[in-house]
Amino acid sequence: MRSETVSRLDRGPGGMPCESWRFRICSYVSSTVFRMAATIPSAVGRFALILLVAVLIVAEANPASASAAEQSPSASSSSASLSSSSSSTSSSDSTSRTSTTQTSTTQSNTVNLLIESGTSFVITHNSGYKATVTIRNNTNQRVEAGTLEVLTNSRYSFDSSLLMQEWADNAEGIDPRLDHLPTVLGSTTVGAIDAGKSSTVTITVPANDGVMSLFTTWGPKPLDFKYSSRSADTVHMHSFVTRTQSGLNIEATPKLGVVMAMPLTSSQWKVGDSSVKRLLTQRPSTASESKLGITTLSSDAKTEQTLLSSVLQRHTNIQTISDPDYLSSFTDQPRTTAIMQPEGFDIAAASVDYDGADWQSAGITPDSWNAERSLELYRSATGTDAGQANDLAAVQTTQADPAAIAWQSKASWSLKALTLAKQQGYGTVVAESDYEPDTPSAVHTSKMVVNTEAGAVTVLNTQRELSTLAQDTATSHTASAENTFTGRISRFIAQSALYQTEAPYEDRELLVSLGSSPDSEHLETLMTALESCSWLKFDSLSTLMKAKTYVGTDEANARAAKVAQLSGQDAQTVEDALRTLTSSREMIMRFESNVLDDANRSEQPKPSASTTTLIGGGDAQPKSTLTAKQWMNQILAAHDEMALKAFSPSSVQNTIMTRGARQMAYQLYSGVSLAQPDAINIVSQSAKMPITIANNHPYAVRVRFASASDSGLFSTTHDGEVSVPPNSEVQDTVTVQVLQSGTANIHITLQDHEGNSFGAGVDARVTSVLQINDRSGYVILALAAVLGVVGLWRQFHRVKDPDE
Repeated sequence: MRSETVSRLDRGPGGMPCESWRFRICSYVSSTVFRMAATIPSAVGRFALILLVAVLIVAEANPASASAAEQSPSASSSSASLSSSSSSTSSSDSTSRTSTTQTSTTQSNTVNLLIESGTSFVITHNSGYKATVTIRNNTNQRVEAGTLEVLTNSRYSFDSSLLMQEWADNAEGIDPRLDHLPTVLGSTTVGAIDAGKSSTVTITVPANDGVMSLFTTWGPKPLDFKYSSRSADTVHMHSFVTRTQSGLNIEATPKLGVVMAMPLTSSQWKVGDSSVKRLLTQRPSTASESKLGITTLSSDAKTEQTLLSSVLQRHTNIQTISDPDYLSSFTDQPRTTAIMQPEGFDIAAASVDYDGADWQSAGITPDSWNAERSLELYRSATGTDAGQANDLAAVQTTQADPAAIAWQSKASWSLKALTLAKQQGYGTVVAESDYEPDTPSAVHTSKMVVNTEAGAVTVLNTQRELSTLAQDTATSHTASAENTFTGRISRFIAQSALYQTEAPYEDRELLVSLGSSPDSEHLETLMTALESCSWLKFDSLSTLMKAKTYVGTDEANARAAKVAQLSGQDAQTVEDALRTLTSSREMIMRFESNVLDDANRSEQPKPSASTTTLIGGGDAQPKSTLTAKQWMNQILAAHDEMALKAFSPSSVQNTIMTRGARQMAYQLYSGVSLAQPDAINIVSQSAKMPITIANNHPYAVRVRFASASDSGLFSTTHDGEVSVPPNSEVQDTVTVQVLQSGTANIHITLQDHEGNSFGAGVDARVTSVLQINDRSGYVILALAAVLGVVGLWRQFHRVKDPDE
């Protein structure tokens, strides 16, 4: 939005700015003066006349000076403040998702305009026009009643994408014909608006209104929403409306082909805490049961999943590239055009070498995300694998397997990343960045072929502007009309019309990405609007795959070579996650080798004093065919599942999964714990302190424990290991030696076979008062007797003093 700074009276014929007329006048005056100066006989007089005229010409020809003289201080200040984006209104359209709100902050003393749902996207030969606009008063004072006008130029045609973007960004001076839009499409009065409040108005132009007949050329048309009030600066918001081809006598040209593609994956996975607890504490009867539900979708995500399935059923033009693991979570599975890498794994990030961090050590191997694994998961999800088919005939009649296409995650497709994708079976990738020219003269087919060391890779690059708008995001933070979903659809339709007119006779296929988590209601509205656009044809992904490349191989290779690998903070984030996952996986493996009891060990340690089955532990356990080794393999598989999902396009999900894997490793160790011992009083030289060890796992563990005193008055000893049956408690003892009377704390910790402490330790309070019935007491009694005898002997053998 911008403020009104130039009056309509300050323009010449045809809407030309007055500055051009000043230059013409100056040119005429200067030529006349020079002819007059030639007739003056005095050289000094001629010089003075020419100098005076030159000063006047400079003053008149300076547009900045003229603009400064015309512009008021208030208008100047509002030009900057009114460019900030607005927050959403109470209506459903203006409360768009947070990711689409603009980054510029709402400043004080501003009035913002928002395009609401119900606004017309197109104009046909027999339609009218309707606009619903919210005026929000963000100032600290009441705004008096004003007027909202929708201005346009029905004969204007945009000739470049750059010009459209500048218009959307509310730029000025981009084209003299856009500086003043001569036609008032519609207007309405707006009542007074209190500070911090908003008002929504509707402008309706009937089809029989004379202004509608002015739209005689097809294509995107500029709209200027102008709000004016006596108590506020004038506000402008630039948008678009598209005149369709209906009712116009124009030459038929090929339609613009678009492929509306959606990566059917999710970034809303969370760790199922109850499932992790069940895996660690209950004995599974089958391998698949133990792994069930480790990662789950929230109830909101499942609801959105159901709504999305309905949209995909109604709009078959949407090409779905499915994550096979996410596909298996659908109750009613949608159709699949192609399959992508499981969990949307960041293949490009995996192609980078990290200092000291290893993918395999973190639990991620190529076998977990390559094309073969993706196809295996797809067959399992759809029940088309040989193991789930009823007979051989069912397998033979199954439809052909879908193509495997790697979709870009967070990191870009560098040449090394393309090589890795090709090596793992992905001959085609989708690039959402870095492969489209920044300022193309016209858009072309979204396909190119890049040669790598592993072979040729087909790169399908998404069209930047259309994909950005389709994913419910504004093209820039200054495109104020795109603050709402309705404004973004208007821009999408106008942009597609421009692309068709840029190269009307070229057969092109544009790839548009709908994003991995579209709002189902917005997707329904977008597809319904696009399906009515006569200049568009919806093509399939296979059509794009078969289309001719516009970019040659050499240029495609040059573009791939310019794409940088992951670096800086992004690379550090990946490396930190790898280190965390490596550490948690090593913890699980140490538990298996150093804590889990070996069932085949022939020599058992000494039996514990008592063994108690935990409540709900033994009787509820099904008889399992799984060994402890198989159980540990399932825990590692659960860890690796979370690890794979920790490298998705979503930073939030990545953090959740990394923490979940680490927490599961900690819970595995905390399942073997020490009960808090009671404080004891020792009345002898030594005593045995009872220690209770609990095992919440479905398999036996073998541990030892270490004890130490925080005082030199006591010492502790314990020999041997303790075997704790599954879901049970055992008691053992620690011997406390008393060296001297006093009080101290005995700290006890669990240790594995190698003497590594784990889990939370416990402290016990020990108090000792030496008694006479132990050895030290006898020594004291003996010493007292000796001293008594010596005293008596001295008394009887003492020589009296003469003075006594």
